[in-house]
Amino acid sequence: MVKQFGIGVEGKRIEVECEKCNFCNLHFWGSRQKNQILGIFGEYFLSIKRLFVLLRGMKRIVSLLMLAFVLMTTGATHVWAEEQLPPKLLKLTEEAYRSYSARETENYFEAVKRVKDATEFSGYQETYYRACSYEAIYMFEFVDRKKGVELSHAIYTHAKENNSNVGMYFATFTLGSIREMSGNNDLAKKSFLQALELKDKYLPEESAAPCYLGLCEIALRKKNYDEVQEYARKTLDEPKIIPMNQITAWSYKCLVRYNLGDSIGFEEAYKERAQLMAEHGGQGGLFGELINVYQAKNRKQWQLALKRTDKLIHQQNKCAQKASIYEHMGDLKQALYWQKKTREVIDSIQSSEARAQMSEFDAELTLTYAENDAKEQQLAKNHTMLTAGAVIAVLIIAFLSFISIRRKKHLKHLESVNQQLKKAYDKLEETTAAKERIESELRIAREIQKRMLPHVFPKRRDVDIFAMMTPAKEVGGDLYGYALLDDMLYFCVGDVSGKGVPAALFMAEVTRMFRTLVDGRLSPDTIATRLNHALVEDNEQGMFVTMFIGLIHLKSGHMEFCNAGHNPPLLDGEYMKIEANAPIGLWSEVEFEGEEVDNMHGKTLFVYTDGINEAENIHKEQFGDERLKALLKKDLGDARQTSETIHRAVEDFVGEAEPTDDLTKMCIILK
Repeated sequence: MVKQFGIGVEGKRIEVECEKCNFCNLHFWGSRQKNQILGIFGEYFLSIKRLFVLLRGMKRIVSLLMLAFVLMTTGATHVWAEEQLPPKLLKLTEEAYRSYSARETENYFEAVKRVKDATEFSGYQETYYRACSYEAIYMFEFVDRKKGVELSHAIYTHAKENNSNVGMYFATFTLGSIREMSGNNDLAKKSFLQALELKDKYLPEESAAPCYLGLCEIALRKKNYDEVQEYARKTLDEPKIIPMNQITAWSYKCLVRYNLGDSIGFEEAYKERAQLMAEHGGQGGLFGELINVYQAKNRKQWQLALKRTDKLIHQQNKCAQKASIYEHMGDLKQALYWQKKTREVIDSIQSSEARAQMSEFDAELTLTYAENDAKEQQLAKNHTMLTAGAVIAVLIIAFLSFISIRRKKHLKHLESVNQQLKKAYDKLEETTAAKERIESELRIAREIQKRMLPHVFPKRRDVDIFAMMTPAKEVGGDLYGYALLDDMLYFCVGDVSGKGVPAALFMAEVTRMFRTLVDGRLSPDTIATRLNHALVEDNEQGMFVTMFIGLIHLKSGHMEFCNAGHNPPLLDGEYMKIEANAPIGLWSEVEFEGEEVDNMHGKTLFVYTDGINEAENIHKEQFGDERLKALLKKDLGDARQTSETIHRAVEDFVGEAEPTDDLTKMCIILK
């Protein structure tokens, strides 16, 4: 005897016992928003069982015809929407969410266990699977990553055993959340989008906020701030959003404004977030103390920011924030130390064991999606065919048998392929270990180099400045910088000889010395001369840098500059006629000569490196000076728009060709 479960005419779960037969081996998956299950479950289950007992001695064809007749006359049973939670259960779920947000680990696990015990075998499957999902995410994020993956897999197993599409939605969402926390952004985005499809299909009344928040995090890592804003808006527009997700959405709004350099906008978003936290309690959704660290950074309170990082639970966040704060404070040694610690934490998260667990979990989910889709498609075909009569029912059963055999063969083939892939993956992992270590170090170097260059520019009425650098390799040798000292604007653009890591190290040294010399309020030619004396010493590799160094007095518009072997800039779309000084770092006896422009008011200065005009397409044609000049003759907008327009023009010209040099440009418009 085996137990079978079905849905009664009043939407209640029923349990009956029957002798196991071939008919019971047909599994049907419920569809909540279609609100129907075509099949044997429902109030007619017992009558079907008795029918098979009566037909046991008849010929097979008669049995099949009678079966088809019963299926047509019983019609469809329903899966009803989850009812409103009773007060006691509602209180339990609210306590669990409060403990989650407040990071009260012991209280949270105790509360979520009570919720699961109260809902697992009731009609509240959404509440049950939601509790399981957040438990797995909490475990992975704050307690034990391996255990978190195991709990997420348990959701999938439970959903599959109970033929629950609701459970499959939460299993997919949980996998996406774990992938996002592990840094697997592309796979996480895939999981969240799959979860949204399952939600729309089976849970139209379920809030999509958790999926949108996961997509917010992925977009934030890719610095796609418009996409972050869009997903945060969609989150807040969800009709049944819980307070924790509201607070998290406003946290992303804070981070977007901070990264865009919008200090006032950050404070406004922070105020909204703080008001929600005061109303609902907790420690700030998924971010906790992290947004408070950003508030201190936004206010340039570096010591307070460092103090707040000690309260961060995530080691990755703690290390990354300390690296950023020390860099702002000018302590590059500490910044480098914490950058390395950050990379170590990330690499530990993305361990081979965790990746293997998630890959196996993903393979099982993918197979289940295929099975689920096949079953639903078959149900639709069954419904159409059964209405044609009992004779067609025989063909349907034959067809299902054929599909079953084919599927078993296909599963065996997939299992064989999976084993081969696992063996190949193990070999690949052994041979690429050294390469991964090198790539990890290069990633650290690239992040440090990017942080050395300004990425926030002043918003002033008297001057508009913007610059950008795109390296040809993992790290580059181009540089730019600026400093505002009262009404004096210092700026520079440079190009180090060579490529790769040596050029990047030389570039870092030049950038550091430029910042130091600017503090002395020296003239551009004096800065060039002192840079040259410092870089010539012990320069056994013969490396050098071409630079354009300038100083604009914002009130008078007077500009002093020194061009050290660099490409001539363009002033209002015309190449400047300048002195041909030598590059910096070659000869110690060189004295650099400065030049000046009387009035820069109303003029646009565009400084660039030779990666722009010497960029080549697949036909080995160069972008050229004249094409650059023709573009800058036009009104391209403000400094940012001008720089981005030139960048896009070069990328479009290069097309599919491999980039050969770094692309750096700076635009200054004095109003």
